[in-house]
Amino acid sequence: MWILKLKLMHKDCHIVPRCEKFKVNSYAYPTSNYIKKRRKYVTAIHFLEGEEKNKKAFLRDLKKDRRIKKLEISGSIYSYEVDLGKAGEHVQLYHGPEMAFVAPVINSRDGFEYWNVAAYDKNILMKFVKSLKKHMDYFEMLKFQDQKLKEIYFPNVLPELSLSQRKAIILAYQMGYYTYPRKTELRVLAKEAKISVATFQEHLRKAEIKLLPFIIREMKS
Repeated sequence: MWILKLKLMHKDCHIVPRCEKFKVNSYAYPTSNYIKKRRKYVTAIHFLEGEEKNKKAFLRDLKKDRRIKKLEISGSIYSYEVDLGKAGEHVQLYHGPEMAFVAPVINSRDGFEYWNVAAYDKNILMKFVKSLKKHMDYFEMLKFQDQKLKEIYFPNVLPELSLSQRKAIILAYQMGYYTYPRKTELRVLAKEAKISVATFQEHLRKAEIKLLPFIIREMKS
């Protein structure tokens, strides 16, 4: 299967500029597109990643966008229907029946989108690239090669962590607590989080207890 990875930017995007402004990442699963009365519509499901206050500010601002016709929010997950008017040809391109997304679209805080698409026929992706370029303000091909598909991503419902638990486990991971040998210890992590060692350890253990059954279940499936 041919795998294509792209780095993109188009100035009329309703998501990425907000990701950059509010310092969040939004992982998208495109769901459908359709035309009604000569206007193009698209629906998608997103998962927001970032500081809680930044995610809330992002969603408040998104609600003000007149292109968003329907918006449902549940914690860090949101779905919408957006009216692209007579534009939005690129949306119809990536909903082509002969190709598929093999990972979520990453709407990044760095101001770019990252797409991973695949097709059995190389020519399908070459035509896609040629057409897509016309609609982008920035276009970079990061990868284009024939290889076996080793992994594919599907939306999963993760256990709900409190903000303190989420911060603790992300910090522990980022600072090397789970590497071998460990690059840090609880005392250092607690100091970085500006809380006591006992409190940090409690948040971390509760996060691990919630996440481990989910991880084990996924490994066994």
